[in-house]
Amino acid sequence: MSISACNLSIVPLRAEASHRSEMVSQVLFGENFELLEEGVDFARIRLSETKYEGWIQNHQYATVVLSGVKRNNIVDISGAKAISGSKIVHLLHGTVVSGSTITIGEEHYSIEGTLRDTTIADFKTELPKLIQFYKNSPYMWGGRSVFGIDCSGLSQVFYKHFGISLMRDAYQQAEGGKTVDFLTEIQPGDLAFFDNEAGRIVHVGVMIDSETIIHASGRVRIDKMDSQGIFNTEQNRYTHNLRIVKRYF
Repeated sequence: MSISACNLSIVPLRAEASHRSEMVSQVLFGENFELLEEGVDFARIRLSETKYEGWIQNHQYATVVLSGVKRNNIVDISGAKAISGSKIVHLLHGTVVSGSTITIGEEHYSIEGTLRDTTIADFKTELPKLIQFYKNSPYMWGGRSVFGIDCSGLSQVFYKHFGISLMRDAYQQAEGGKTVDFLTEIQPGDLAFFDNEAGRIVHVGVMIDSETIIHASGRVRIDKMDSQGIFNTEQNRYTHNLRIVKRYF
């Protein structure tokens, strides 16, 4: 089995082997994946961590040799760089790194910047920093960075900051965790999930407290939530119907 990794800051993961195809997610620098099918311009891949599949453009990845060392550091919100000679790759928050160096293909990178040893111990002090950092980031379907992010990408990177791995899509994330039975029992960091008229979970947000949620809808925003769902004061209406609240730590 051939294992490869992205060698750029962040690249699209598409539904089909075409630049015109929907971007279903993104791949960050150093993320490992299995090559399932290789074409002229694109390769179909399966991400190692989430098993998410899609098409990545050729020349946006290279083969890696896995060391077997547990990778528990991420790039902090202040960012970092991967440097190989004259080549500089700007690393985004949430990018996973194993230490001060990384090799992808023929490139040997040194990592410069602020890395975070992921832990849940500093949750109370770090959550407000994450909220401030991502607030007002533009919504982008399939996005995973402060420059464009979707609802499940937001919850995923929030949890990654504390060393907890979530699946990519909202409905997948809702399959894990422990159900919070009453809204009064909601704690900061719980995930609230919302469904559409067909009953399919299509949205997720991170609870700031028992009545306030941060989520990506148009932009990353903070709204009030009750037993009915999210109330958008700008639109003066409920925009998302609450389905369930889950806790993961």
